[in-house]
Amino acid sequence: MFFVSVTRLRVKSVWYLPAFFIANERSVKQLIQTVGFARGKELIDKKLTFWTVTVWKDMEAMKTFRNSEAHRKAMQKLPFWCDEASYAHWTQNSDQMPVWATIHLKMVDEGKLTKVKQPSKQQLSKEFPAPAWTKSERIFKSA
Repeated sequence: MFFVSVTRLRVKSVWYLPAFFIANERSVKQLIQTVGFARGKELIDKKLTFWTVTVWKDMEAMKTFRNSEAHRKAMQKLPFWCDEASYAHWTQNSDQMPVWATIHLKMVDEGKLTKVKQPSKQQLSKEFPAPAWTKSERIFKSA
């Protein structure tokens, strides 16, 4: 069984994008070097919304990445940068990347909210639109 982790973040202002992008790139660098990472992708969607999907050998491998310095530092800023933040986890039989429709469905049905300082109405109601700009995805491969 493979472990899938999905995050959805909406940056609340373009003013936070430079710092967000720097933190994201540091996290991606750590991500692809983490033992147990199988594959992943990131999508920049409408309204400064960022989706990340990663597939792992197991949950422990994902937790190793989650607890890494680069990711931990980014997560400390997330409540200030974002007005929407959520995540979902599940297991599946293969290491294949789930499609965006499945990712969205899992996020809406099973996703959990991450605390943000100024939540949007969508964050409070957990009514997240499906990804619209799926051609803007970026693929991650393990090192």
